[in-house]
Amino acid sequence: AGLTLVNIATMPGLLLGVVGGGLDDGFAGLALLLGFAAAICAWVGTAPFILRKTVPVRPAAPLPKSKRARRRMKLESKPTPTTPLPRRWHFWAWAVGVVFVIFAVRSFCWLLWIDGNNLKIQSPNNLGDLSLHITYIKYFANGVALWPENPIHVFSSLRYPAGIDLFDSLLLLQHIDLIRALVWTGLLGSAATFYGFYRWGGAFGVAGFLFNGGLAGFAFLRSHSFIDYQAERIAWKSIPLTMFVTQRGLLYAIPAGLLLLIHWRRKYFPSATDEKRGIRRRLVPWWVE
Repeated sequence: AGLTLVNIATMPGLLLGVVGGGLDDGFAGLALLLGFAAAICAWVGTAPFILRKTVPVRPAAPLPKSKRARRRMKLESKPTPTTPLPRRWHFWAWAVGVVFVIFAVRSFCWLLWIDGNNLKIQSPNNLGDLSLHITYIKYFANGVALWPENPIHVFSSLRYPAGIDLFDSLLLLQHIDLIRALVWTGLLGSAATFYGFYRWGGAFGVAGFLFNGGLAGFAFLRSHSFIDYQAERIAWKSIPLTMFVTQRGLLYAIPAGLLLLIHWRRKYFPSATDEKRGIRRRLVPWWVE
């Protein structure tokens, strides 16, 4: 539902901006309303992720009339061992979940803040990228004719994939503070990314995304200081810090890609029981896909 909200709000916002010669408060509000309506439809039409398995119940055998036969039947019947239900959240899921929360809160709650007359950021990797994103967001919100000229290169059209910036400009036109919009978009995109990786590959899938920065981070155990060890010693960069935080389009692209992979795995690689019955279960409606 959240991905559909971003998708359906952004695409009609772009079309309304093209037809109307630019975005304004009315176009932004209409696009967001369409996005909310589509999100409700997607929520209703999406199947549950965990499929309940129905076990056929065998009819109980009739009890004999004599007490001796009933007593013998009770002694011969042995209790069947019950298989415990699998826990949905085990230790490693909680462990990577806590680390992902720390990463998301640290990276996006201090993404941008005001210090006197200055705007400050946390990560040096995000210096050029975040200023570019803010330029695009305010550029769209100023009502420029779409599709626009490039604001930083003369005599050229905008070729950057600025879909998430267009969505943030819709929020800005609804008088939502720019910094809060950037922070909440990052946090909600992080939640969707964590859930997508967990549903796709479990705790190992989340860890593969989160801990791909190499072994340089183990230098913390020797120095006990929170610094960027990769920036000083090696050229191997962490994908979450250098791409997920800086390239804001990945806040939508990674969860959307994972949702499609999960949907296609269920649709084209059904379980053995579903193959015998000839059933292809779908996760999301066709229009969301």
